[in-house]
Amino acid sequence: MTRVVVLGAGVVAPAIVYDLADDDVSHFVDEIVVADIKEERAKSVVEGAGKFTKRKKLEYARVDVRDINETTRLLKGADIVVNGVIYYYIPQIMEAALMAGAHYVDLGSEVPILKKQFEFNDKYKEAGLIAIPGLGGCPGMINVAARYAIERLDEVERLFLREGWVDFNDYKSMGIPLPVPYSLDCILDEYMHPVEIWEDGKIKLIQPVREEDREIICFPSPVGVQELYYIEHPEVWTLGETFKSKGLRYVDYKISYPRDLYMKYKLITELGLSKDEPIRVGNIEVVPRDLLRELVNQTFKGKDIPPNDYDIMRVIAEGKKNGEMKRVTVEIHTEWSRKWNLSAQAVTVGTPTSIAVQFIAAGKIKERGVKNPEEIIEPLPFFTELKKRGIRIYVEEEL
Repeated sequence: MTRVVVLGAGVVAPAIVYDLADDDVSHFVDEIVVADIKEERAKSVVEGAGKFTKRKKLEYARVDVRDINETTRLLKGADIVVNGVIYYYIPQIMEAALMAGAHYVDLGSEVPILKKQFEFNDKYKEAGLIAIPGLGGCPGMINVAARYAIERLDEVERLFLREGWVDFNDYKSMGIPLPVPYSLDCILDEYMHPVEIWEDGKIKLIQPVREEDREIICFPSPVGVQELYYIEHPEVWTLGETFKSKGLRYVDYKISYPRDLYMKYKLITELGLSKDEPIRVGNIEVVPRDLLRELVNQTFKGKDIPPNDYDIMRVIAEGKKNGEMKRVTVEIHTEWSRKWNLSAQAVTVGTPTSIAVQFIAAGKIKERGVKNPEEIIEPLPFFTELKKRGIRIYVEEEL
C-alpha cells in the first residue's frame, strides 16, 4: 500500500492529484491525501480526483506548512510527499518529510534554496530516502529532455532551453486585466530576481526580462511566433553542474511572454507593486504585493476560466558526434487536458511530478539522498509515461 501526501492545493495540484488518482495511468498508488492551509481548496481537489478512480482512498486535510511539527504529524505514515507549496517553505517541508520517514518530490525553487536542499543529502541517504527537487515542468521534464539530447552526443558544448506558451482565452472580455499563467508570486519573483546563465563552470548573473535580451522564435503551430525573455530558472545551474564532465560550457533558459502581458508585469515591477516590504500610505502600512495579489484575485473571483492553452518546451544541445559538430533538438508538446479539464500549464508541471512519484512507488528509482531529475530519471521510460497522457515528444538531429 503506497500512501502519498500532496501539500498545497493551488493551480498545479489538480494535475498532480488527478494523475495520481487516475486508474488508467496510476497503478502503484493506493492512498492520496491533499492538504492545504485552506481546507476547502484541498477538499475541492479531492472531489475532482474522485471521478478518475474506483479503488483509491482519497482524503483531504488542513495544514500550515510553516509549522514543522504540525506538518510532520500530518506526514506520519506517508510513503511519499509531494511539495506543491510555494518554494519559500521548501527547507522546513524537507525537514518534516525526513522526520516522518517519507520520500520527497517538489516542483522547483531557485538556486539559493536548491543549494540548501542538497545539504539534506547525507541525512536522506542515511534514512534510506530519496528527495528529488525540481521535478515539475521547468525544472523537471525539461531536465530529462536535456539529458536525452546530451546522451545523443559524444561531447556537448552548449545547451539552450526554450519554452513557448500561448493561451487562447480572451481575458479582456472576461474582465481580467492581468492574466496569471501560473503562481503570481513566482511570476513576480521572476521579474525581480537576477537570472543565472551557466558559463564556463560558473554562474553569471544578469537582470531578468531585459528588452535587449528579447529573442523571437517561431514554434510549431499553434504556438507560432513568440517573444522570449530570460527569467530565473534553477535547472540552468543543475544541468551545467551535472554535465560539465561531458564538456558542457554554456546553459541558459528563456520563456515566452505575449507583448502586452510582458509590458504589464514589467510596469508592475518598475512601480514597486511586486515588493513584499511594507510601505507607509497615510497612517497605515501596506505591503504592495499583498495588495496587488488581493486585487488580482478579486478579478478572478466567481469566474470559470476554461482551459485553452498549449505549451512547447524546446531543448537544443550542441556538441560533437563522431568528431563532427551536431545539434540535437527535443520538443515536448502539451495541450490542455480534455479528460481532466485542466490547462496545459498545470499538466506540464503536475504530470512529471506524478510520474516521478509513481516511479518511486514502483521501486524504479533505487538511488537515495538528494538527486536532480536529470541524474536519476531515465528518459525513455519517462517519455513513455508522458505519451500515455497525450504529451508528445519530437526529436531532430542535425549535422
